[in-house]
Amino acid sequence: MKKLTIIALAVAAASGSANAAKVYEDEKHAVDLYGRVYAGYTAGDDAGKSDNFGADQYVRFGAKVKSQFGESSYALGRYELQMENNGEGDNTSATKARLAYAGFGGDFGEVTFGRNYGALELVADWTDSSYVNPYGNSAIGISSSREEGIGRSDSVLKYAGEFNNFDIHASYKFNDNQKDETTGASQDNSAYGIAVAYGFDFGLGLGAGYNIANNGDAKDSTMALVGVNYDANGVYAALNYSMGENNKAFKLHGSDAKNEHTGYELVAGYKFTKAFRAQAMWNKAEVENEGQAKYDAVDYYTIEGRYDLTKQLRIVAAYQINNIDDAENEFHFAARYDF
Repeated sequence: MKKLTIIALAVAAASGSANAAKVYEDEKHAVDLYGRVYAGYTAGDDAGKSDNFGADQYVRFGAKVKSQFGESSYALGRYELQMENNGEGDNTSATKARLAYAGFGGDFGEVTFGRNYGALELVADWTDSSYVNPYGNSAIGISSSREEGIGRSDSVLKYAGEFNNFDIHASYKFNDNQKDETTGASQDNSAYGIAVAYGFDFGLGLGAGYNIANNGDAKDSTMALVGVNYDANGVYAALNYSMGENNKAFKLHGSDAKNEHTGYELVAGYKFTKAFRAQAMWNKAEVENEGQAKYDAVDYYTIEGRYDLTKQLRIVAAYQINNIDDAENEFHFAARYDF
């Protein structure tokens, strides 16, 4: 049996120990702590043309617990908290729970309930590979869709299983009577999704998913997603394509206008040395509101670099070329420490 106190954990983290997060482990129980410190800055136009101008700083803490019962069954829980401070002064910080779920698992897979990722994250995560915080996963409709059961959402019942290179995720988000922003009336915002992926032994992966979310009295929000990725021999590349209707990531605040969207996300990178890697990304979303012309809601490229000083500490930088009218190009750099 192995035990580490919190003080020992901090010392181990400072020394770069690979097992720094293991705070308790015996034959049936395990407790892991993990976290991240991210200190970044985006240089651009501070007159409103740069979407991410200024500080980008956060601290993240998480805990995973697992307890074995029976020969192959176990109980599990996870909690992840993030504290952000992206403005001047001591009163500009924000704290949010990213994940909070519990469940059980075994040879059949895992069943969990709580604040968790929806099923489509299985495939969407392939292009969520930016080295820096502001960019990536902006175009297919995952971001800003928490209430639709696509990204991180509350009250999610989820199944995840892996069988002979096949992954399958299925999720159901329970209705929590979200209030309409205009009328204040309760709305059904339940949602359900499914995603499958297959990984070949030589590094290629194929995936697809579908999600439907209730929008109260309005037409349902739907999204279909297909993707492909490759990860081998120092090369990582992925492409995701989505299409759907009434996704809230692309709706104006307070608007109930119908819309259709098409999203493209592409990433291609190479690990040049053990410490240095680089990649390029492309994110584009085309949106057509009811009765209006199609327009680009998202359209940018990034060129990114990453240098690992240690296993825990990395320096990252990215240059964003923004193709949206009147938008400003940006340069972002950061230091990131993981434990």
